Amino acid sequence: MRIIPFLLVVPLCAALGSTAEPLPPGDDFGAALTLRETTPLAAVVADPERFAGRSVLVRGRVSDVCQKKGCWTILRDGEAHVRVRFEDYGFFLPKDSLGSDAWAQGVVSVVTLSEDEARHYEAESRGGDPDRIQGPQRRVHFTASGVRLVRRNR
Repeated sequence: MRIIPFLLVVPLCAALGSTAEPLPPGDDFGAALTLRETTPLAAVVADPERFAGRSVLVRGRVSDVCQKKGCWTILRDGEAHVRVRFEDYGFFLPKDSLGSDAWAQGVVSVVTLSEDEARHYEAESRGGDPDRIQGPQRRVHFTASGVRLVRRNR
């Protein structure tokens, strides 16, 4: 009887494309990462409602960081990308972490940003153009409780 739940979990992990690999050494920010199954960022972005409210571990490359404080980052994996904010504004990432690999554990949500809020984020981005933002913006957000940052050779 106890084998049945295990057999049900394995196909679910495979269907999500999750992988359980040891995390490489790096710099940790926020809470310790406790999840070991990495959910592909593309799967989260393609169907965010499926993951909304759930704690997941995602991996991506840092493609942007708030240049004022490091209070948000953009993780990218191929064409998939998501803005990562940090739980309770409790930690930040270094502003020079662009290009680093990152594993972020946290909760997915779908939000609608007001035009002003979207312009604010755009103004804090590298090369941002707040004037290009028109109207409310629907976005996938990720609130991280912890992040492991692995700097790439420069």
